[in-house]
Amino acid sequence: MFEQLPEGHMIKTMVTEHEHILAMLDELQDISLQLSDNDRNNGMASMNRANELADKIIGAEPHHQREELVLFSTLEELGVSGPTQVMRMEHEMMREMKHDLKSQTGNADGDWSVRVEKVSQLISELCSMLRQHIDKENNILYPIALQSITADTQWEEMRIRCDEIGYCCFCPETQKELDGASI
Repeated sequence: MFEQLPEGHMIKTMVTEHEHILAMLDELQDISLQLSDNDRNNGMASMNRANELADKIIGAEPHHQREELVLFSTLEELGVSGPTQVMRMEHEMMREMKHDLKSQTGNADGDWSVRVEKVSQLISELCSMLRQHIDKENNILYPIALQSITADTQWEEMRIRCDEIGYCCFCPETQKELDGASI
């Protein structure tokens, strides 16, 4: 369904960002397993990589801002509010989890095994919640949006608002490439 959308379409861009986020979650889960199998000396590289990935996942904030300020608000104007309210609530919960993960992976103090346990638990919770969240957006919210927002001009106006907010640091599309694309 999404692959048929033109390049630069807001929903196609968001799905692409989801793919990048899911790949980071895969790597985080692998790191979690490595951490539990290593002592502090062998595990520091994995902990540092988890910290880098936490930074990148925090860098998805423009994605959430575009959803909340552009897509969700447009859907709410059309009377679709239940799913958007759930997504907003989940965004808030995930923001806190991402920052906790960044903090825990960057904090070298304390007992290694306790730290690994906290980080592994955070990774598990964040990955589970974020995967479920992405699934709901890709399979429920985005199809509702594509069905509810029918005017190409409205999608173009929404994309312009998205351009003003900006895009995730980890996606290949650049502002210039997006500017050259149609809706």
